[in-house]
Amino acid sequence: MNKNRENFIKYSNDLYFHHLLVENERIRTLIYQELVSDRKIISTKLKNAQQYGKSYYEKKLILDILAVDDIGDIYNIELQPYGLNEEILVRFELYNAELLRQQVKQGEDYTSAHVVRSLIISYGHILDNAPLYKCHFRMVDDEHHIVYPFNRAEITIIQLEYINQAINEMTTFNQLMYLFKNEKPYDKIEIDYRIKEAIQMHDRYISSDESYQEYLDRLDNEILLRSRDRKIEEANKKFEKANNEIDHLLSKAKENIVKYIKMQFHEDISNFISALSKQQILDIQDHLFDYTSIKELKNSVKKRQ
Repeated sequence: MNKNRENFIKYSNDLYFHHLLVENERIRTLIYQELVSDRKIISTKLKNAQQYGKSYYEKKLILDILAVDDIGDIYNIELQPYGLNEEILVRFELYNAELLRQQVKQGEDYTSAHVVRSLIISYGHILDNAPLYKCHFRMVDDEHHIVYPFNRAEITIIQLEYINQAINEMTTFNQLMYLFKNEKPYDKIEIDYRIKEAIQMHDRYISSDESYQEYLDRLDNEILLRSRDRKIEEANKKFEKANNEIDHLLSKAKENIVKYIKMQFHEDISNFISALSKQQILDIQDHLFDYTSIKELKNSVKKRQ
């Protein structure tokens, strides 16, 4: 079996995860319920059920699921099989803020805006000093242990490499996470019917040639994006290096001008030189040995402004 096929048939396939949440409301609601402890979620409805498609050189590889529950609270969930990075975390934070802003733009009062809850399920460890299976973030005062009274955006991160921390509390949600992490169900207890549904859906999904082609298309896109990003990064590094070299040469030019003027006319013009533009410095450098006085030098700068 080739490597692409091996990765495709895993439960950690984020396209399968997207398919699972779109097609199975029971499992979708199970996951959302993990983010809400003070009430039971009755139902959920998708806000973005679009499927993944080709999109070369554009950032359309986000496979998160956006949905609302029966009271209007909003949920944004994403599986990250390759781990987290700073860009993903910032994107989630900004996306939460945008979802709140959209509510107000549509006429909601600020104080009655529905809560936006995001869940990131990660196969990699990114949180410094937090070797934890589940981390729930909202605005708090750490010093006084006070929760901000009107939290409207929350982010929960599941770090699957620490799934064993939940081994003694194998709820249905944790069974699902165990399945994603270990590529098999937790069989020390009776397997929940929703986990069995997820397994059956997975078997049907990976047997579909259409699903496999979709997966290969996505890999093509990722290769193109990584290639583009690498070229941009290399170009930025070259640009930064060139700017640093120019800044160094400009600094040396200023230093030489100040030294020459001080030696020739016995006056320090450091402050005057430091306020000039790059082009003005270059003009002075070109005519430095032609000036007969500091006044002439300064007048020449004024004429060229």
